[in-house]
Amino acid sequence: MSAKQNGTVWVDGALRAWQSVSVPLMSDAVLRAVAVFEGMRADMTEDGRVRLLSGRAHVERLLHSARVLRIPLRYGVGEILEGAATVARAELESTGKRVAYVRPMALGAALTEDSGPCSLSIAAFAQENRAPGTVRMQISSLRRPAPDSLPPQVKAVANYQLTRLARITAQAAGYDDAVFLNHEGRLAEAAGAAVLVERQGRVFTPPDWEGALSSITVDVIERIAAEVNVPFTREPVPLSTLCSADGIALAGTLADLVDATCLDDLALPAGPGIATLRRHYREAMSGGEFAPLLDFTSFPAVGTRGDG
Repeated sequence: MSAKQNGTVWVDGALRAWQSVSVPLMSDAVLRAVAVFEGMRADMTEDGRVRLLSGRAHVERLLHSARVLRIPLRYGVGEILEGAATVARAELESTGKRVAYVRPMALGAALTEDSGPCSLSIAAFAQENRAPGTVRMQISSLRRPAPDSLPPQVKAVANYQLTRLARITAQAAGYDDAVFLNHEGRLAEAAGAAVLVERQGRVFTPPDWEGALSSITVDVIERIAAEVNVPFTREPVPLSTLCSADGIALAGTLADLVDATCLDDLALPAGPGIATLRRHYREAMSGGEFAPLLDFTSFPAVGTRGDG
């Protein structure tokens, strides 16, 4: 591992230097992509607390993915959250930033002398705290596999080879991201985020059985929609509905809730319902009325006591 690797890393219970961590070349993690991961947002508040956005939900999904792939992790939810907060704090304090992307990853390999047969790594990377712009989307020619293949509801590294190829193709054609259809030609999700569609006053998104990862961000958006009376449902989305949408947005941990301005050659309007949800979501991120719906896991400043 290069000493020039950016970010901060915690592995098997402790913060470590990047160059001290290596993945065995012939491990299942390399040969068979035996690894699952999560992506969380952490921020540091003015009073020195570290907050993990929907932290518990992310860790529970990580453990679910690990169980499906038979990765025997020896850490529980609380231990993983503590590790995530520790590495996020170290990264934010060393960079002077306020926001970090935190990536827990369970690998089918022993990375350190403290691991069992599998290791848990948690990396943190400082981010600029700014609202995202807009994206231009291409409908990928690649299809999300049928549910009797590797399930897309498992956040497995192996599933993201398809994402990588679709995004490379889209960017080569001048787009920012790709949209996947499922094996029956209906909307699944984008390459790196869930997709919200607005049409005739309603906002909807495909259920996970349509080939989408069960999105924690969408769960939050759905709770906000119920509070502000924006009709929100989970239902299959045919291609014709997608192409005639009154608005399309991507929803994800780092994507936030960002408008798509075009889908292939089709210009897309900005949906008013999506705009309402975005406004309330961003206000909640800053401590607004619906902040409790975001389910932050909070860790007190170093040297103080709190509920955690």
